[in-house]
Amino acid sequence: MDELKIGRKIRQIRLQNKHTLQEIARRTGFTKSYLSMIESGKKSPPIASLSKIAQALGMDIGAFFEKKKPEDRMILVKKSERKVVVRDGSIFGYRYESIAPTKGQKKMEPFIISLPSKSREGNLFDHEGEELFYVLKGQIRFFYGDKKYSLREGDCIYFDSSIPHRGEGVGRKIAKALVVIYSS
Repeated sequence: MDELKIGRKIRQIRLQNKHTLQEIARRTGFTKSYLSMIESGKKSPPIASLSKIAQALGMDIGAFFEKKKPEDRMILVKKSERKVVVRDGSIFGYRYESIAPTKGQKKMEPFIISLPSKSREGNLFDHEGEELFYVLKGQIRFFYGDKKYSLREGDCIYFDSSIPHRGEGVGRKIAKALVVIYSS
């Protein structure tokens, strides 16, 4: 899904619930200007930011993504049906693919994240809940609070996502990880 569709969905939900940009800015800690740029599709927010916005709206982060199939207890998503939710070229160079975009009312949000080998150094992210980060391919440098970890294929970190964190690719190849975000 592109940034414009996500932004429109955020705006639609915000207006339906009669929230102002100022109110959401106060709840998330983001500026009204930043939120406005997200809503207009001019900014591509990282998943952590989307999670904070969803929480401020009292919603599941999955509400921002299209649901093309009726709600069911089980869904099957073929590789070709994955949705890119943050495209290449976003400020941090991450690419997120939602691997369960059509499942509604979920407590977990699973993604495949690609981390280029030359990730731009940036801010650490934090959001409510817990997160699982499993390295599928390559090497990743993972920052958690004031600590740094070196991760390789098959390594897994499960952590409290309210602690500032982020990953970056190491080496010449793009690294990939399975990321599952849980928010109660």
